[in-house]
Amino acid sequence: MLVYLAFLICLLPVAYFTYKHPAYNFDMLGYMALVIRMDQTKDLKEVHTITYESARKVVPAEEYKKLTETPAFRRKFATDPLQFQKILPIYSVKPLYVGMCWLFYKAGFSLPAATVMPSILAYIIIGLFLFFWLKKYLQVAIAFLSGILIMFSVFTVAIAGHSTPDCLSALFLFVSVYFILERQNPTFMFLFFLLSIFTRADNVITCFFILSFLTFSRRWTRIKRSRYFLMLLILAIAYVCAILPVTQFGWNIFYYSQYSRHIDFSRDFNEPVTLASYLSLVFSKLVTAMVSTQFTFFMFLCLLILGDPFVSFRKFTFDQSFLLLLLSVIFFRFLLLPDLSDRFYFGFYLIIIILLVRRFSVPISTTGSN
Repeated sequence: MLVYLAFLICLLPVAYFTYKHPAYNFDMLGYMALVIRMDQTKDLKEVHTITYESARKVVPAEEYKKLTETPAFRRKFATDPLQFQKILPIYSVKPLYVGMCWLFYKAGFSLPAATVMPSILAYIIIGLFLFFWLKKYLQVAIAFLSGILIMFSVFTVAIAGHSTPDCLSALFLFVSVYFILERQNPTFMFLFFLLSIFTRADNVITCFFILSFLTFSRRWTRIKRSRYFLMLLILAIAYVCAILPVTQFGWNIFYYSQYSRHIDFSRDFNEPVTLASYLSLVFSKLVTAMVSTQFTFFMFLCLLILGDPFVSFRKFTFDQSFLLLLLSVIFFRFLLLPDLSDRFYFGFYLIIIILLVRRFSVPISTTGSN
């Protein structure tokens, strides 16, 4: 128990740093507006005024200028409540995260701070859980140092400071995979699936792919077909409940048809999405991923896990097959949301790290030594 306390003490300075120096990302404003709608008023102009005024009071001047002027399209959101309202449905489909932001706000945190607190809390829990999992395959000292190095990495700390649901989403996905790889417990796996969907509705894609893979895989505790279809039904209901808030803003329940127009904030939302504009966005996001994210490095780690690329799929271990599944999910998600920013795939990165450790290690409990 003392070793976990020591690990927590190591994480707390980073958590405090991210609290004092959050990212002040633009999404913060959307989540602040939703908290205001829950707590004070639904009047659009008043929500807009309170949102930007609250940010102006807390956010440093240079950062506030970026939120309201740079890039240029942010100026229209800062000055026109009607334009600002058009992006709120995008944020409303993360009800669990928004609810947590509201709780932190009611607990006395400022609106900007309330939106980053769920990420900081998730960061701490992820760190402790990562250490717990690494300890199954590495000696305590090595697991401790490895966990600290991962949690102190630039991209990890950056995600902890974001006012987005991505760190919380990564936590739920990461824990759900623990119950797949280590416990083979579909009940707890599914529970964390549901939490991930209420945190980010698009997690339903990942949950569907993984659940289908496990049901038809011969190397895992088989899920009966009847239970599989029941789980799919529950996933569908959870997804509908998660996206239901968009109807408050005039969006239809299908969501994605309208969301696709709002992927790129710099364009006119009323214009239809053409194939040319979509491909242009895909290309720009791919280039961005190559030069400013950890995506390519983690793809390298995937190659280490897969080993010989010419090995027959039939000879793949369960972990290798599971990794191929995750890569397929990443590809499919990218088609729907052309963005490879680290924050969207933080949960996948953590799983890849565990798969790599499992690839080259054996459980401590099995051998008594590493």
